[in-house]
Amino acid sequence: MPKATKRKTAQRTEQTLVEGAFILTIGIVLVKLIGAVFKIPLSNIIGEAGMGYFNSAYSLYLPVYTVAAAGFPAALARQVSENMTLGRYRDVEKVRKIARNIFLITGTLGFLAMIVIGFVLTNLSISSNAIYSILMMSPSVFFCCMMSSYRGYNEGLRNMIPTAVSQVIEALVKLIFGLGLAVIIVKYGESQFYAAANVSGAAAAGGVTVSVFGRECHSLNDVRNACYPFAAAATLFAISMGSAFGLLYMWIRTKKKGIGFTKEQLAAAPAPRETKDIVKTFFKIGIPIALGVLALNLTQLIDLLTIQSQLQKLSIPGLRAQYGSLLDSVEDDPEEMSNFLYGAYSFGVTIYNLVPYIIQSLGTSGLPNLSAAWVINDRAKIKECINSVIKISILIAFPAGFGLFALAPEVLGLLYSGKAAATICIPMMRVLGIMVMVGSLAAPLNSMLQAIGKQDIPVKLMLCGAVIKIALNYILVGTQSINIKGAPYGSVACYAFIAVFSIIILCKNAKVKLDIMSTFVKPFISAGLCGLAAFGTQQLLNMFISSRITVVVSIGVAVIVYIISLFVLKAVSKSDIEMLPKGEKIAKTLEKLGWIV
Repeated sequence: MPKATKRKTAQRTEQTLVEGAFILTIGIVLVKLIGAVFKIPLSNIIGEAGMGYFNSAYSLYLPVYTVAAAGFPAALARQVSENMTLGRYRDVEKVRKIARNIFLITGTLGFLAMIVIGFVLTNLSISSNAIYSILMMSPSVFFCCMMSSYRGYNEGLRNMIPTAVSQVIEALVKLIFGLGLAVIIVKYGESQFYAAANVSGAAAAGGVTVSVFGRECHSLNDVRNACYPFAAAATLFAISMGSAFGLLYMWIRTKKKGIGFTKEQLAAAPAPRETKDIVKTFFKIGIPIALGVLALNLTQLIDLLTIQSQLQKLSIPGLRAQYGSLLDSVEDDPEEMSNFLYGAYSFGVTIYNLVPYIIQSLGTSGLPNLSAAWVINDRAKIKECINSVIKISILIAFPAGFGLFALAPEVLGLLYSGKAAATICIPMMRVLGIMVMVGSLAAPLNSMLQAIGKQDIPVKLMLCGAVIKIALNYILVGTQSINIKGAPYGSVACYAFIAVFSIIILCKNAKVKLDIMSTFVKPFISAGLCGLAAFGTQQLLNMFISSRITVVVSIGVAVIVYIISLFVLKAVSKSDIEMLPKGEKIAKTLEKLGWIV
């Protein structure tokens, strides 16, 4: 009997498409909330310079991991699902083993590639201190690839719970150990300085020299700058730890729960397909999906390759004249200055990323239905799915974008109080608010194009958008008077191009005509009123109470104004409400009140 038959087996836990999408959505939202709790305090611990190192490593990790693994879990899930449905259990077992070997190879190559590329980049365009972060992040490529073999397999069994649980484990380990290690390293450096200065709790007045991590330091600021590269690296090591723990959970669960079918079923199943046919299917399905995901992550890689290199060409005295005391903690070194400003920009990007992630998770629930409707050519269902995904994405993205634009100084000040980035990032945060309104649509539109068999379109559009972004990054960031403030403009132009043409191509191929007024114009007007309400409330309350309180109150008022304006303008239909939990009951009540039609 094949060795595989000795494995423990168990009853399969299947979910419907709606149940599976709901589980994944809850998991993703929970993970992103944990991520926000992680990244915002981390920014305050390791500062702008530390976040520059952190984001240099993370921006390199995303495309490397995407190439190594992104499309293959879907290819694995599809083959497992098809063979389980047909009762071809030997094929399932063979596909599982082949997938494990493929992920082992791609994970190892990705791990090595990240290290090699990291050394190249730190010698050419980014701060040399970022290499520690890149080295600590690189094991995560391997662990995530191996974990993807388990995730894809369970998703093929229509069991989304293991994927969701492993994601939460990753996030919790990252949160606990990442913040903990960062604090320990920074506090260690500070304690060394205080011990040398023979003071407690306050910086010494000059004349102190202490060696911290091999760097000679003469002030508390010097000590912190010496600690930040290692604090950022320790944080990224915690992310790798999270990936390892997620993989360990998947391995233990498989040992305990089994592989989804019995030894008798395996023995009675027909002979499996040839290995070459299975591998061919893997690459046929996986590569287009991977390219689509890579396209969405390409902007971060472009920023990594262009922003710091362009900033290093600028005059340091000119930058100091523009930003004044905000750059007091930075040395007169092009690498350190560019990394600091890049880190300040990343403070705004962290806030921006919350909205696209949420929209991506919400939009996911409608995509399996679109794929199924496309296969059977159900025109009514195709139109309903496309309209619903675009509409719900816009209803979230537009007010979030206007809100970030209106409250940029207050939000940054609330989250990053006392940091130079809270001031430097204000004009960039406003542009990122605009970017929310177009960038948030990229992922759901990309997925819908894939659902109707147009996997190549997102790649082509992203390549065109990348050319736009590269050109604007070089021109704007390389201009002395604009510098880092030009970084988000390239992303806005890139994603605006992608969003507009994705919608046009999607609707043309699906033969769907969107209602421009209800889908775009009315939500835009309502979101604009929402932004005005937020700004007006903030300005009014600032005269009487703390700005921290006014931010929360302003957001609450803006939400109320937005909801009321949606109903007044008839921007929300009965079908939109019915998509919500218990939406039918809510829709009936609103219909009786005459608020929806």
